[in-house]
Amino acid sequence: MEMNADTLQTILLVVGVFLIMRFLPRIRAMFMGIPFTDVHAVKRRLDAGENLLVIDVRTQGEFTGDLGHIQGALNLDAMALGGKLRTQGEALAPYKNDPIVVLCRTENRSPGAAGILKRNGFTNLAIMGGGMAAWNRAGYPVVHKI
Repeated sequence: MEMNADTLQTILLVVGVFLIMRFLPRIRAMFMGIPFTDVHAVKRRLDAGENLLVIDVRTQGEFTGDLGHIQGALNLDAMALGGKLRTQGEALAPYKNDPIVVLCRTENRSPGAAGILKRNGFTNLAIMGGGMAAWNRAGYPVVHKI
């Protein structure tokens, strides 16, 4: 198969767009100053009894679905997070300076949700890299009921 310059340029463009889209959430988080943490660190912190609020920003169907969720996690759908903070933000106000880990299924929605939390005054945020998919791959326990 012979490849001309236009074909090669198109392939490189597609690969470049794919890589940008794949790493865009991490880039956004980096510019917001929100670090990523891995599932093993989150598990250690929970096992140590640290006062760690886990916010799962998946839909309720995902939260109780195949991947389940971390015991004690708070489910706040990323698509409704801004509105919930406007209407019910006072319920979360006591946690503004507490350590919070934000997660979703993989890590595509959690950086945006963490950014919303940061803009609303939450100061001690981290994003769980790989999300619940990585948590499940690590074999850590999950809950499927609310």
